[in-house]
Amino acid sequence: MRLRNTRGVKKRYVEEPILFDDEDEPVPPGNHSRDKDDDDDFEAPDGRAAPDEDDDDDDDDDDQAEPTSADDDDDDDDATNDGAAPGAPRDGAGQPKKHRNAGAGMLQNRKSFHAIPHYPLETRIVTRVYAGPLRRYARYSALRDAMYGPEYGRIKVVWDLEIRWADFPVLPPRLLPEDPQGVLPSPWLPAGFEAAQERAAARWYEDVRLGAGEVQRARVLAPEEGRRLVPQAGGDVAVVVGPWDRQKEFRLSQGGSLSLSASGLPVDDADATDTRTSSWMLDVGGIPLAMSWAPTKRQDIQVLAVATVPFSDQKPARRDGPNTLSPAAENDPATTTGCIQLWEFVPAPARCPGELAAPSTRPPRLLNAKFFDWGRPKRLEFCPVPIDSSGSYGMLAVLCGDGKARVIDARVVDDADAPLYEWIDTPLATLALTADYNTTATALAWATTNRLILGHTDGSLTLWSLLPFHLLLRVPVHTTHIIDLSTAAPSHPYLVASIPVGGCATLTDLSRPPSAETTYFPVPAISFQPNLLCWSEPMQGFLALYPSSTPNTTVAFLHHRYFCQARSVTTAPNTLACVAAGRTHPFVLAGCADGSVFACNALQKLFKQKGEPLRKVRVFEHEFRPFGSGGGEGGEGRLRGAARVLQGFVPEENDDPRTEKRKEMDRKKRASKKKKKKAGGKGRRAGGGEEGGGGEEGDREAELEERLASRVVIHEPLTRVTTIKWNPNLQFSCWAACALASGLIKVMDLGVD
Repeated sequence: MRLRNTRGVKKRYVEEPILFDDEDEPVPPGNHSRDKDDDDDFEAPDGRAAPDEDDDDDDDDDDQAEPTSADDDDDDDDATNDGAAPGAPRDGAGQPKKHRNAGAGMLQNRKSFHAIPHYPLETRIVTRVYAGPLRRYARYSALRDAMYGPEYGRIKVVWDLEIRWADFPVLPPRLLPEDPQGVLPSPWLPAGFEAAQERAAARWYEDVRLGAGEVQRARVLAPEEGRRLVPQAGGDVAVVVGPWDRQKEFRLSQGGSLSLSASGLPVDDADATDTRTSSWMLDVGGIPLAMSWAPTKRQDIQVLAVATVPFSDQKPARRDGPNTLSPAAENDPATTTGCIQLWEFVPAPARCPGELAAPSTRPPRLLNAKFFDWGRPKRLEFCPVPIDSSGSYGMLAVLCGDGKARVIDARVVDDADAPLYEWIDTPLATLALTADYNTTATALAWATTNRLILGHTDGSLTLWSLLPFHLLLRVPVHTTHIIDLSTAAPSHPYLVASIPVGGCATLTDLSRPPSAETTYFPVPAISFQPNLLCWSEPMQGFLALYPSSTPNTTVAFLHHRYFCQARSVTTAPNTLACVAAGRTHPFVLAGCADGSVFACNALQKLFKQKGEPLRKVRVFEHEFRPFGSGGGEGGEGRLRGAARVLQGFVPEENDDPRTEKRKEMDRKKRASKKKKKKAGGKGRRAGGGEEGGGGEEGDREAELEERLASRVVIHEPLTRVTTIKWNPNLQFSCWAACALASGLIKVMDLGVD
């Protein structure tokens, strides 16, 4: 049987699903007759039956009667008709030849039942395309079934989660899991999984302490010496807080704190309408680059680890002065001493049995300060499994300025009066590629209790075991150094998402060595900001800055099964600086360079229906103005700057201003056409005009233009939000810590009734 002619058949785009003949209509074994009834699908494009190449006698007569183009080769786009007899006319004779693009993102037609379509070979079009079952236009049920199906049980889980938090569009509920709308542990884990992990972590911790690997050695410092090693702020900060129309100024010194009510005023202020604490604000005396909540089962305290650097480290260099460190300054203890602070937060007694823990009026205090000479701490992360039953806050992985990662045991501090200052001589483990020249670690993340993943300057990922200490795997993923990475723990601990300085955001499966499976978002981008990648356990996907070749301020959701297709979650008014997703709820916090923090329900945004109004809320806005040089020592009694914190914003529409502007322009066009039709085409009407401008419409367009212009506004560097962390512990799921470059940290209870 001759293969069907494919000339003139419209090519299918890559975005359409590929339907294989062997799946739709199985071909039984054996010979097939050339009956017209059995071969209706194999007709020529013009409706004539395709000639049969098996019967040579019949073909001779048919070819003489009705000449056809005999393109029997794989390349059916030949300019010459090699299969036709000399002088025989070709199809479409007398018409200009149509040049067909066999590539350009299209699939070539198959020549037989089981032929695999050719890959697009058009060099002018990039070959980074996606031809899977999930479409960009898929919404709601189709999107849900494609991402979380096809098993009905998984679809029902995410369906129930969406309904569970449908009444909370911007902030999480302050309710326990027993409530139908409360926060929830991961529904994607089997029953008893987390308890088994805690028991295994306790046994592992005892084995580590008994001598496996290096034993951590530390010495206690005198309080006077320890306070001197903590990064010094160089003065107090004037904090302006409270309702927008009646704000008050308070002075906050290094190590001091304020217990704030829901209105923003301190709870002990005379004008405070509420005496219950809703947030704390404290001054850590330096720029907080990284934070991590200690996973714990304790209900009496919560511990937050903060990595701080002096203000002088990020002070802009003067044009007339040196902008690099001299060789002698590189070994100076003032530039190589690192500090990690552990702060304690005490909750208040529960107001009713069905609610989560709330902050108390007791101010936070400094529990422990750890010092070392490995360089400034850049990133830190607690081991995700609680081990507080063994007398430790947790294992703390720290990325240091010398390009190596260390694991530190954060032991419980028994002294309730004064902070403990420790100098660490030897950590539990040191992770580095010592055999490679000038290859340092740039990012880290925990996979499980005994597994740590590092990203390096050469673009590779490494998987490490702490007990026994060993490098398990090294995978080349990028060509430039990795700026950020995150694991899909606890449900998929060996799925690692990584973002390079220049290139494509990539998802790597380290559970399939030696050649790990990899997928990526097909748009290359340049990234300079860490803390813009995190894992959302309820949504089973990553949240990150939208991968784009142009600057944008959008947070995107990338499902771990469809990582190459991003979905918009929320758009900020200024450059994004950090993003955080809840462990027990799908609510997202995004911090910006202008000091604003936004929150929204990412799950509701993902499965929005057409016409459904969605909201986001500006949690607070921070603005800082420096007074002095900053970073100096002493400074008793003087101010280093002033910070204003605004809160109480109303929810706003959760949409991109560009989309809103396009909708507004389309609405004005429809209104203009409607007016023209009413006027009978007699031109402009008096007073109004055909464009529908002026009044509220003009104000709306001007507002959108202003919001678009705010993306490129440059703000004071110490105004920005450096990092945000949701509390992973179930009873404290609504607590979020927001670190500001001014040295302030605001710990808030964002749960709503």
